Amino acid sequence: MKKIALISDGWRRLITYAWVEGIMNRIRELGVDAALYQYNSYGNWSKDAFHNIGEYNIYNLPDLSSFDGIVLDCSNIIEDEQREKIIRRLRESGVPVVTIDYDVDGFYYVGEDNEAPIRELVHHLYEVHGCRSFVFAGGPETAFGSLHRAKAYKECMEQFGLSLEENPILYGDYDYSTGVRYMKEFDEEKRRLPAVFVCANDNIAAGLCAEAEKRGYHVPDDFLVTGFDNLDKASYFRPQITTISQNREKIGGMCLDVLTDLWAGKEVPQHTFVTAECIYGESCGCPNSGLVDYREHVKNQIINGVVKYADDVLLVELEAEMAFHDKFEDIFECIVAYFEKLRCDGFYIVADRKLYEGDVETVFPMEGYDWDNLVVVAGFEDHERTSIRDVAELDRHLEENGSGNAYMYTPIHFREQAVGYIVMKNGRFLYDNPYYYDIHCTIVRKMETQFKQKQLENALKRLQALYNRDPLTGIYNRIAYKEMICDEFTRYSREGTVCALIFVDADNFKSINDNFGHEFGDKVLIRIAKVLQEECPENGYACRYGGDEFVIFFPNATPEKADAYVQRVQKTLAEDRISVSMGVQLTHTGVGELLDNYLSLADQSMYEQKQKRKEKNAPK
Repeated sequence: MKKIALISDGWRRLITYAWVEGIMNRIRELGVDAALYQYNSYGNWSKDAFHNIGEYNIYNLPDLSSFDGIVLDCSNIIEDEQREKIIRRLRESGVPVVTIDYDVDGFYYVGEDNEAPIRELVHHLYEVHGCRSFVFAGGPETAFGSLHRAKAYKECMEQFGLSLEENPILYGDYDYSTGVRYMKEFDEEKRRLPAVFVCANDNIAAGLCAEAEKRGYHVPDDFLVTGFDNLDKASYFRPQITTISQNREKIGGMCLDVLTDLWAGKEVPQHTFVTAECIYGESCGCPNSGLVDYREHVKNQIINGVVKYADDVLLVELEAEMAFHDKFEDIFECIVAYFEKLRCDGFYIVADRKLYEGDVETVFPMEGYDWDNLVVVAGFEDHERTSIRDVAELDRHLEENGSGNAYMYTPIHFREQAVGYIVMKNGRFLYDNPYYYDIHCTIVRKMETQFKQKQLENALKRLQALYNRDPLTGIYNRIAYKEMICDEFTRYSREGTVCALIFVDADNFKSINDNFGHEFGDKVLIRIAKVLQEECPENGYACRYGGDEFVIFFPNATPEKADAYVQRVQKTLAEDRISVSMGVQLTHTGVGELLDNYLSLADQSMYEQKQKRKEKNAPK
């Protein structure tokens, strides 16, 4: 089986599933034993640079040298550093690479001839419609398609003897709002309108036409407009926009043709162009192309709207369902159940084990993945839940069963930190609903919120532990006695469990401080606390009650256990020449239900023991 990698970056929130559709259709047509692995990011959408780093990290996931061919769609990668980084890795892989609409030295190019149709279109405007003043309403200055379309426009201006100063090239984005902005600037700055706006794509053209109408202009009466790409918004717009066709599925299919020819050892040209056709319509003064069926379009819009609404409802339900859960296992179950309702054949979540722990100091990788901690946390395939948990096993499974299938990998990250990734098999719903980014963000946002909640809980526990600890000795303090031991005592009392309460006081501690200094006295207290803690029975507590006083509490007590504890402590401390008095009180004496009552009795018992020692050691 041949393995093909598709490296892609979505256009804003949209995924270009047409590349996948074209490649897979051609695989089926030719009967090629191959699988497609798509690694898709949305690295150009967020204004948060760290978020975009997390998106592009998905390109570090695959071992590119393990593939038989690679298709690169990097036209939407707007950061030069990221583009050059992936191109460098592709070169190092030694695998044949086909690029879509982006020319890279040493790679095979498949796409439109961006220049020839622009030349034909501009000549049509000049010769047929008599246009003598132009504006190129471009997209991003660094985008490959916009760059080459602008290049062809510039050549035409030179050929016609028209200056670029009077017939300028503008740069913006590929979106509708860019066209709106161009029109607003011309109108508000009272600049001379050209005979025609040659737009880099249909989005820009539609925005320009709509804003022109709002401002009292009429296309094509006041000026002409053309687009590029032959999107629905061109064919069905009013006026119908003159455009240039682009068949994305055909481009995807031709990528597969190039790879199969290379595998067969055939000579392959460095550049393979898909024929682009100028479609003349009303926006340039030509008649309606007559190539569209408006009723069929409306019908499809209604059907697509219903499907999109149903998908949106499912996503809202997923978000609501996840909100009820605070365990990752339950959240992952919600996500898998959601994808089972979509038009796809499989779905896996791979996540870092550290996600579950929520340790305050956890830092996930910022480049690559922590392979030692990655695990398949949930998934299904072909309507059955999977038991696969090992990532290596998942990789083997997908490869062994991959022929004829398309797998899409998308990153799970908290800003720049890589937490895992998602694998989706044959996501057919993406063709009709390309807004996968919304799904992706809903899932990741919940995961990040839950992780941070877990971190917060752990931080609070850590703070509580510090709050309840004596800074000198490290054992519990008097606050812990009030907040923890009292609660434990109440619980044990309800259960009828006998507990021991032991009051401890260091003998002659004032003399120790006076004779040896407070630093030495602190060491004595630390040693006493250590022994009290180490000898304390199971489920017991040792706390520093104040000064040189300590309180011990433990359940399941008997007079024998309590006496044995006292003997162990006093014997161990005596080896260090430290003496302590210890008063014992068991909670079955019937003195009320307040722990402080028992503590008073233990304190009294300790005092009596201390007095006996003083009398015994007094000089006669």
